[in-house]
Amino acid sequence: MQLNLSENIKKYRKEMGLTQEELAEAFGITVGAVSKWESRSTIPDIMTLVELADFFNISVDVLLGCSISSKSIDDITKKINTLLKENKYDEAISETDKALVRYPANFNIIIEGAKTYNVVTAACGYKKYLNKTIELYESALRLISQNTNPDIDEFSIRLCIAELKSQNDPKEALEEFKKINYMGIADINIAKILMETGSYDEGMDRFTRVLVSILIKSLQYSSSVAIALVKTGKKANLMEARDIVDWCIKLYKATADKNVSYLTKMIAVLLVLKGMIFSCLRDYENMRLCIDDAYKLALKFDKSPANGIAGKIRFWHAADDYKPLIYDELGSGAVQSIDSLFTQAPHPISPMPDKIIKMMEPAEKYWNEVKK
Repeated sequence: MQLNLSENIKKYRKEMGLTQEELAEAFGITVGAVSKWESRSTIPDIMTLVELADFFNISVDVLLGCSISSKSIDDITKKINTLLKENKYDEAISETDKALVRYPANFNIIIEGAKTYNVVTAACGYKKYLNKTIELYESALRLISQNTNPDIDEFSIRLCIAELKSQNDPKEALEEFKKINYMGIADINIAKILMETGSYDEGMDRFTRVLVSILIKSLQYSSSVAIALVKTGKKANLMEARDIVDWCIKLYKATADKNVSYLTKMIAVLLVLKGMIFSCLRDYENMRLCIDDAYKLALKFDKSPANGIAGKIRFWHAADDYKPLIYDELGSGAVQSIDSLFTQAPHPISPMPDKIIKMMEPAEKYWNEVKK
């Protein structure tokens, strides 16, 4: 196996925009020492190699110019994961420690080590491993440039660190969560810490924001999955689509109060979507019942349309300045939105197959009759 240490020192030094003098200064050595490394006259000792790899944010193996066999890494992680599944936690920790000693600057080993320690900490309540777990995740962050796994990114690692810190230092964890709270993704973690630290009003405000996110995502999930299932035309998928839509309707009904809000409009739209699915199933009686209920709700909404939900739904505990307005691409009114649902106006790129449209014709015909 040929090593390319000298070439790599020069390569990564230049990638960082450093001269030989600047690299020498960073390590407290002479420029002559760096020059000898790059000319193959000498090589760094083992500790300096580790420090260089860390400085360049790569593994020692990459710095040396050789690569660890992916099979070797896979074998190690597979063995550790098997031990975890068998609840052999002490053995899993032992194998993890061996791997960390063998590959101290390899991202894949370090992130797997962090996960292992995290699992053991959670499963056994071993708080003695808490700081070790955090340290491993922080080391993984420093080596993130080696990462090739699309399921792992800087955000996911920072989220793990913040969650672990919340066990010992809630205030520090709170600041960590706030730094990574993109589009409210850490709101529930923030809310829990606020409640635990006595900030009741602020915590309940955050919990309300979580509720709004759940409502929006539930609608997006149920409608998107239901439409995808309906497009197949298979009876089993149609029945599943019906149940998914019904799940969201029940969630919205359980959350809505007597006030007209955006939920009123969406329940009407979901009821029609459910009626369309019943039409595909040739259950015309239930199809008509859904559409009748939807029309009543649509008229109720259109008499006093409201795209907001602030203070108009159950479980609302937000601060006065939180008044989210929710919009969609169907239309401003409920009746108009249902018309768009039948014409597929919002989805011209991926329309329903012709055979499905034909199966839905009884629902559209009945809707138009009800409107008259």
